[in-house]
Amino acid sequence: MSNAINDLKVVLVVDDDLTNRLVLSSLLKTSGYVSIEAKNGKEAVSAITKHYIDIILLDVMMPIMDGYEAAKIIKKTQTHFIPIIFLTAMTDENALAKCIESGGDDFLTKPFNHVVLNSKINSMLRIAELYKNIEEQSREIKEQNLLIEQEMQLTKKLFNKTIANDLRGDNAGLHYSMSPMSMFNGDLILSELNQTNGLDVLIGDFTGHGLSAAIGALPVSDVFRSMTQKGFAFANMLVEANTKLIELLPTHMFMATALISLDRSNNVLSIINAGLPDIYLYRQGEIVHTFKSKNIPLGISRLLPSQFEIEMQTLEYGDRIIASTDGIMEANNPNNEMFGLDRLLTIFKENSCPEKLFDMILSECNNFCEDAAQTDDITLLEVCHLEKVEYASSRRLSNEHKEASNWSLEFSLDIKSLRQLDILPYLMQAVDQLQPLESGRTKVHTVLTEMFANALDHGVLKLDSSMKDSPQGYMDFYLEKQKRLETFEEGNIQISLRHELNDDGGGRLTLHLMDSGEGYDFENVDTNKNQYSGRGNQLVSSLCTEMKILGKGNSVMAYYDWTVDKS
Repeated sequence: MSNAINDLKVVLVVDDDLTNRLVLSSLLKTSGYVSIEAKNGKEAVSAITKHYIDIILLDVMMPIMDGYEAAKIIKKTQTHFIPIIFLTAMTDENALAKCIESGGDDFLTKPFNHVVLNSKINSMLRIAELYKNIEEQSREIKEQNLLIEQEMQLTKKLFNKTIANDLRGDNAGLHYSMSPMSMFNGDLILSELNQTNGLDVLIGDFTGHGLSAAIGALPVSDVFRSMTQKGFAFANMLVEANTKLIELLPTHMFMATALISLDRSNNVLSIINAGLPDIYLYRQGEIVHTFKSKNIPLGISRLLPSQFEIEMQTLEYGDRIIASTDGIMEANNPNNEMFGLDRLLTIFKENSCPEKLFDMILSECNNFCEDAAQTDDITLLEVCHLEKVEYASSRRLSNEHKEASNWSLEFSLDIKSLRQLDILPYLMQAVDQLQPLESGRTKVHTVLTEMFANALDHGVLKLDSSMKDSPQGYMDFYLEKQKRLETFEEGNIQISLRHELNDDGGGRLTLHLMDSGEGYDFENVDTNKNQYSGRGNQLVSSLCTEMKILGKGNSVMAYYDWTVDKS
């Protein structure tokens, strides 16, 4: 297709009368235009494909193809906006209206005034130029939007990969559904294995939607994963996440959140609800406990671990914990009605199959909303306490590349140190850095946790484990522990860790803890295998190669042997 020469506008003159074409071409040349002629509509359509035409002067009544048909074809096939001015001898209103309906942009009746014709041409060319500018801007916007879309998709992929550690599965007892309102989700679910082979799950809901809401997920994810894997108490983890969000987020943004922790060693559920809707413990067809929000959301005010209120409940196998963000209750239907709390509670009451509760809530919510536009991120979480669990995948800190060596560590902690420092994560981090115990890391951490808890709770703080015989007892035990830790003025724990290589390429890790307590008659303790309250020694013994209770019962030594996998 050839272009106009010297930037002159090209006018296509279409008329079956030679005289009319010559007159128009002459007038156009005088006005500074280049003209191309066609005798009928068919030639006009052909000329459009061969030349770059800026405007068309089109007669109506012509042989082979009239102006109406030609205008329709040209408007349908044009690659850019080409104004069409009908020149007609007809004065009938219907005929003139048909000129516009068939694709004409203006009309002029014959005989026409040369000044008026020139004005109409100039006017249409200005409109055409405006169309051209709009099309160019539209093309640039589309290209820019495409580039932004590609970058957003890449960002989303990297974002999701960064925070993902998907442990979901029927055998894991973990299910969740996340439906974002936009490309980026302002809701967040993080899961990680804790040191009891149970799960720590964080569910969060940031203020707002999209990328601005989701950006806080990155620091929260980093803090959650690293501190959970290292064994920090979840209250300490929330303190660190809260500090990060205060530093990162603007003052009007925060994260409503809940931390759900399943202790599989003791069948205990611990929950901190900070601004989320009620969380439900569902057992044998009914809600047996509701965890209401008793803490402020993260990102608002600086907090200490002791300021988080933790609720605890004993668990039975088959128990389900149901949590959600406010998107479930605030989901709208086409009549702008909210799904609401009553509908949610009705599902709990009418459900006859606990295994289908999660899917039923999602299905009822989707059916209620129909095709209504989503107004918020919608997230639903279910955690089931199973007797046997199998997790799909879990990213763990790996130190398999480190070479084993002989080493020893000793710590002496007085009551002030015990009050201020959560020593276990640092001990495990030291072991991780010094020793390639990846395959036995969980066992070692569990052993160390149990030994330290026994020494602190029962030795230094003189707490009675029989307090934990009921759900309320767990709460009372925890509260009393915090109270005594803050008020006791005396007490200490001695910790010794030692590793020695053996001739087979493996080694033995020795853990020795001694507390300042009065000890106990360890030779006459009931060691029923279903009770872990008797200072936890049975659990320690089951995980270690050997365990010894020394002295008056306030000194425990455990041995953990490991070998090299030569397969």
